[in-house]
Amino acid sequence: MTRHPEIREGTITLTIDGREVNALPGQAIIDAARETGFDIPSLCYDGRMEHISSCRMCVVEVAGEADLVAACSAPVSDGMEIRTDTDEIRSVRKLILELLFSDHNAYCIPPCQNKCPAHLDIPGYVGAVAEGDAARSTRIIKERLPFPRVVGRVCPRPCEDVCRRAQNDEAVAICQIKRYAGDEASGGETLPYETAEPTGKRVAVVGAGPAGLANAYYLALMGHALTVFEALPEAGGELRYGIPEYRLPKQVLDEELQELWSLGIELKTNMVLGRDLTIDSLLEEGYDAVFLGIGAQAGRPLQIEGEIYDGVFPVVDFLRDVTLGQGPEMGRKVVVIGGGFSAMDAARMSLRMGAEEVTVLYRRTRAEMPAHENEVRDAEEEGVRIEFLVAPIAIRGEHGKVSSVVCRRMELGEPDESGRRRPVPVEGSDFEVKADLVISAIGQRPMLYYRDVQTGRDYSLFPADSGIRIHDYWKSIEADPVTGQTDRPQVFAAGDAVTGAATVIEAVAGARRAALAMDDFLAGRDLKKTRKNLTEEEPVYLDIRQLPEVEAPRQKMPVLNAEERARSHEEVELGFSDGAARLEAARCLQCVCEVEASCRLRQLGIEYEILENRFEGKMHPVPPLEEPNPVISRQYEKCIVCGACAGICDEVVGPQAIELNETGMDTHIACAYHRELASTECIFCGQCVSACPTGALDNRMSMGLRPLPQRPARKTPQPETIVPEPVRKTNTTCPYCGVGCTLTLHVADNRIIEVSSEASGSVNNGNLCVKGRYGFDFVSHPDRLTTPLRRIDGELVPCSWDEAIGEVSRQLARIRGEHGPDAVGFFASGRCTNEDDYLVQKLARAVIGTNNVDHCARL
Repeated sequence: MTRHPEIREGTITLTIDGREVNALPGQAIIDAARETGFDIPSLCYDGRMEHISSCRMCVVEVAGEADLVAACSAPVSDGMEIRTDTDEIRSVRKLILELLFSDHNAYCIPPCQNKCPAHLDIPGYVGAVAEGDAARSTRIIKERLPFPRVVGRVCPRPCEDVCRRAQNDEAVAICQIKRYAGDEASGGETLPYETAEPTGKRVAVVGAGPAGLANAYYLALMGHALTVFEALPEAGGELRYGIPEYRLPKQVLDEELQELWSLGIELKTNMVLGRDLTIDSLLEEGYDAVFLGIGAQAGRPLQIEGEIYDGVFPVVDFLRDVTLGQGPEMGRKVVVIGGGFSAMDAARMSLRMGAEEVTVLYRRTRAEMPAHENEVRDAEEEGVRIEFLVAPIAIRGEHGKVSSVVCRRMELGEPDESGRRRPVPVEGSDFEVKADLVISAIGQRPMLYYRDVQTGRDYSLFPADSGIRIHDYWKSIEADPVTGQTDRPQVFAAGDAVTGAATVIEAVAGARRAALAMDDFLAGRDLKKTRKNLTEEEPVYLDIRQLPEVEAPRQKMPVLNAEERARSHEEVELGFSDGAARLEAARCLQCVCEVEASCRLRQLGIEYEILENRFEGKMHPVPPLEEPNPVISRQYEKCIVCGACAGICDEVVGPQAIELNETGMDTHIACAYHRELASTECIFCGQCVSACPTGALDNRMSMGLRPLPQRPARKTPQPETIVPEPVRKTNTTCPYCGVGCTLTLHVADNRIIEVSSEASGSVNNGNLCVKGRYGFDFVSHPDRLTTPLRRIDGELVPCSWDEAIGEVSRQLARIRGEHGPDAVGFFASGRCTNEDDYLVQKLARAVIGTNNVDHCARL
């Protein structure tokens, strides 16, 4: 359909959203609207073919009509009044999108990236390691996680639980690759952004644990002046005082924190909240904002008889005291109660501290343990005994000191609120475990009070007049879960103090979001918009098998042997070698959607705030993988059955290689007679690709060449907006024949990666033949000649351009002189540019004097 942007005679007048505009009689509403600056969304609309109104996203209100009208098929009329954006219209469009997403069996970001609490660009940093660039990998990691070396050693690896490589063999060692990248790039320049100019704003961070340090890191990069206050003698919080040396060497922690101090962040230790400073005192000192990252430093009581006996320790106190050199006398037998990471740390540390027998009591089965299987296996290898389906019911003591733990066998019942099956006591199954020391590792909670050691009295850190609310049940700080802002606008909080005891990477993720919100707050921006920008969607992932390019088993992390490490504080995991790291990184399937930045469905989903799949229904069948055809990739899981590909194949091109099959809810797109595309009448022109709104059809030749969607390169981190890396677009004319079709060359890294055509092109209206769309691969082909060759004694040898041109000139002059100008003919390659073709015919006619000129595209 030809566009008519200018006003011509015979136009009619109508009103769109209160503005009077002109349009041509019979024009579709969507054409008239877009030509006059109104954007009506659509997923199936394409001006090159008849409108099919399949997606219904273009619905509008027309005065006098009882129902909403599809703007792509309804014609305009004189005096028509149209509204394109009302609450009712948006509600209907959102419902349509939700229904479309319910059958969109694909993802916008990889499952691993979505599962990661910090949403690291995992394919990006893993891919950089595969290419041997650890520094770039580390910079990608640090865009969202300042501590790759630390977290690479202690993360519970939720990303690996959903790694799609595991559908073929084993998950990629994502976390260990992160550690490798950080270790390999250590000491180099790995800041993710340039530090911004000083803003003149001062921020106080209370707590030098993972949350406080991450918050300070990103705020410092944004140009703010940071002071971190820590109650203990050194920075690190749980990283230093809660994770043993054999898992996280203190030297590694100190080296990684050095980057923070190089940013100018000031650290003040032995500064206790409630004793040495308060929120009020910090604000009175001139700090413009305060971040609370005080962690969860109080152990949860067992709430059983006898836990007041000497020798019963909360795990957080036990690990901290050991680090400070003030650990308790171990005795021969130690009992650890719990099944998380801290329980495993306490058990393994007890062996290293001299205990002869360590028993872990866990009330569920191995499958329900919060600790990672690697930690559990390592503990058992070192000699820790784990009793499953056992719960303590009392602690016995003699002379005021613990002597044993009374236990009861359990069995699993119905799931509880955590989703795990609830342990149920087995009556008459009580037994006793001897113990010289009992460590309680059943959870931690924020310590929201300051204890005066001289008087023994406890003082609340956040009294009623502090402006900080405390959760009645969880006894944690109440803060916005996205921005971290508390009821007191200048005060933000994140990490374990807000969520309760969680993982390091969860604390870092919350602290980073809070830093972005604090930056907006300090700049006077509206945090409602910030909150919307920081809210991340939760997609649904289905089992979409993808064949690996690298057939290799998961690389095994080298470790100290169990006997050697059981009594040693040396680091257990030794790290990947260069070769192992690159081979493991190459196992990644790179589950990225190349059209993420241009997918119209994703763009509308973001605009209409589709954050989850509200509907579940029958998914369209996904055919098995087919043998690749030359230029078009089909990914059925992304198809929303809009019909645009079938329409353009039929109406514009003609071969009807793609069709709408079946009817009703079973309608789906398939090749004619369900054949492979290569066996149909397809001429591989790519028109179907140009019409597809989701990437269900894609240019195979461009896949792997396009820059993958990344966070925009900025001087400071900002709320997320997915954009592609810069791609230069150049408009030109196709050189393959004389029709004169307009082309748009997409160039990245000085290489043509794709060819498209604008629908407004006056000759071809966006249509291209197979040569026009796909005939660009020769430009960067490794076999392409880039140096002239001259035949000497029967051999082609490289020569300079001056030598080549001189030889051609001499031979042309010789032939013309001996045989006349008509003895010379000029034949131009279809891969010459139009400018080249012009010069060829000019040389023939004006210099040689012949009209013997032809072009290969004519044949």
